[in-house]
Amino acid sequence: MLRFLKIFLCSILLALLLPGAAGPARAISEAPGPAQEDAPRIAAAGAALIEAHSGKLLFSSEGEKPLPPASTSKILTALLALDLVEDLDRDYEISPAAAAVEESSIYLRAGERLSLRELLAGALVHSGNDACFAIGEAVAGSEALFVYWMNMKAAALGAYSGHFCNTNGLPAEGHLISPEDLARIAAVAMENQVFSSIVLEKGISLGEGDDYRFFTNTNKLLWQDPHILGIKTGTTDAAGPCLVAAYGDGAALFISVLLNSPDRYGESLSLLCYGAEKYILLALAEKGQALAHAGGRLWRAAEDMQVLVEREKLDELCLRWCLPDAEGRYHLQLLDGLGQVLAELQLLCGK
Repeated sequence: MLRFLKIFLCSILLALLLPGAAGPARAISEAPGPAQEDAPRIAAAGAALIEAHSGKLLFSSEGEKPLPPASTSKILTALLALDLVEDLDRDYEISPAAAAVEESSIYLRAGERLSLRELLAGALVHSGNDACFAIGEAVAGSEALFVYWMNMKAAALGAYSGHFCNTNGLPAEGHLISPEDLARIAAVAMENQVFSSIVLEKGISLGEGDDYRFFTNTNKLLWQDPHILGIKTGTTDAAGPCLVAAYGDGAALFISVLLNSPDRYGESLSLLCYGAEKYILLALAEKGQALAHAGGRLWRAAEDMQVLVEREKLDELCLRWCLPDAEGRYHLQLLDGLGQVLAELQLLCGK
């Protein structure tokens, strides 16, 4: 109980003091206006496309409108559990309440023991509602307290439209999030290696002996394109067919969100391919990399420098060194064809 109290107090401090700067979260920023004009037509009730590393919003259709997310809610469930628990291989006993959760299930049995890693796999790969309930109990002692933490985590990530009533996305009044905020949460989740490896699995095995079972991933996109890296399906009568998908192309990671789509796989792949065909992520420098020698000193990158640009404008780009600028600072700037600064990197004196 003391451990849960400490986590609870830390969560409150996180939500109050760091609402927009929690870990690797990045604010979603608008891409240049004309970029969406040639995007595919999307019939979903809400949709968004972002590049995860840059945080650029590349497409949005009703993207700020809170909608029922169905089982894509499990992305936040898994992310929060991974944030709070270090030992993923510790076994937890499944409660009768968890085993009784209905709809999509991994057929948990009261009294059996599974690790948090297995429960996460069951939740993300086969969309087990019972697995999510069990995760909430294992991490927080009760699903209700875990859901409370989920809402604070969403706020801490800047996903202010999100309001979650349960861990699994089963229909509940007020259980809503916008496509853009769901994309923001998914981008953070994909930076966790355990999460990203689980959502890439096409099938999982759980249990042993009489308790052994095998499940196939509900995300059919994994079989349609080798660039697909996950992430999560969702379907209820209230939410309709939903899909959060990730597409890796070079250094870029494109994430699409479709809520209540008549063709979630086709629309998702169209959006992702549109992003990959139109944009490229340039990795110009790594933190600490030596970039210049000036004034008898070696100057290094103060941080990573990654810039998302339109492929057709690559030939127009140029670099400008400010060594030093009017204020005595050392910078490296990336300019577009009009001479506008797309990105600026501060240089620090180093050995």
